[in-house]
Amino acid sequence: MKNYTLMHKNEECGILTIDETTGRFEDYRDYNRGFSPFLNNATLENMKKWWELRAIPASRETIRDLIASLDVVTNEEYLAKNLALSVIDSYWIKPFEASIDYNAINFYSLINYNEGKIPYHNPTSYDPNASLSGQMEKYWDISGTVPVLVKEAYKSFGQQSVNEAFASLLHSKQMADIPFVKYNITSRDDGSIASMCNAFTTKDIEYVSAYEILYSEKHSNDVNDYNAYIEICQKHGIDVRDFMDYQTLTDFVLTNTDEHLMNFGILRDSNTLEFIGPAPIFDSGNSMFFDNLGKNPYTRVELLNQKMTSFYKSEERMLSNVKNKLIVDTDLLPLPNEVADFYREKGIPDSRADIIAANYANKVIMLQEFQHGKSISLYNEKHKHQKLKRT
Repeated sequence: MKNYTLMHKNEECGILTIDETTGRFEDYRDYNRGFSPFLNNATLENMKKWWELRAIPASRETIRDLIASLDVVTNEEYLAKNLALSVIDSYWIKPFEASIDYNAINFYSLINYNEGKIPYHNPTSYDPNASLSGQMEKYWDISGTVPVLVKEAYKSFGQQSVNEAFASLLHSKQMADIPFVKYNITSRDDGSIASMCNAFTTKDIEYVSAYEILYSEKHSNDVNDYNAYIEICQKHGIDVRDFMDYQTLTDFVLTNTDEHLMNFGILRDSNTLEFIGPAPIFDSGNSMFFDNLGKNPYTRVELLNQKMTSFYKSEERMLSNVKNKLIVDTDLLPLPNEVADFYREKGIPDSRADIIAANYANKVIMLQEFQHGKSISLYNEKHKHQKLKRT
């Protein structure tokens, strides 16, 4: 076992114990100085999850290659050897025997090394990429004045990256004053399509996930997780109700199935730890049926039967929490023919682009019905479908 001091910038949070041979989290002793994760509710259970979520998923091709080629056993060991550094927040771990200052090893200081490129193949390089989560291959490019996150998509004609760009277009047409990340895309020689976006954090602004916020305190059983998250944010001085309603409605239109609790959250001042506001909407690649597109447009039953990862597993349950149904202006949404043209222009085959547009058109119709008082119900749609089959 090896002990580290969990640090937030240069503030000591507590003692974190890691198994040296596997990198797995073993124990945490909090100093209760107010700096620990989960808004300082750093229980052992919370901290185990924090470490697990911080590591690159072992299923990602890049980390499998790293584990195979380097003197590391697991993705968590790779995280530990890179001091658990991250671009999006100021946490890191310091070995007891080390004399290291955060100003020397934080992400923005690394621009002085390797011509502005973060080495992805050296387990002792202090690589913030060691804490990148998600399904797509990712890395940080710090060769410019602003860090750029690059995500490469290979499956389904690179549609995940194209989806990111389409979501940016959709949000840019709305007038809801909701922050979102703008993605640009480019084709690569290897056949992939890469999406790129600027970092929305800085040395003085960090990201706190909805997961950390939700599990920072217990809430009563009569308040569901969706509303508990909103209430906790309100306790810390920010109102995220409109943001959540907008995100839920646009996720519905995009059929974004990957709005898990690490994929949205808040921004806070990394010096004072005060909440600033909701983090911009990001990571919409797992949308528009990128990995499950049939040869014909889906029925309404099939559209509503898609499983998602968020507070709940169904779009129906997510929509049931929306208060401001009109925060998304359907008149400003891209038209179906514009959607088809957009995907064709980005290299998606004609037949696939047409089906994407048709599914999207049906989701817009359902959103309009929802805004006019009709409930979104998979049960009702199945009942209607069965009735039509009998006639």
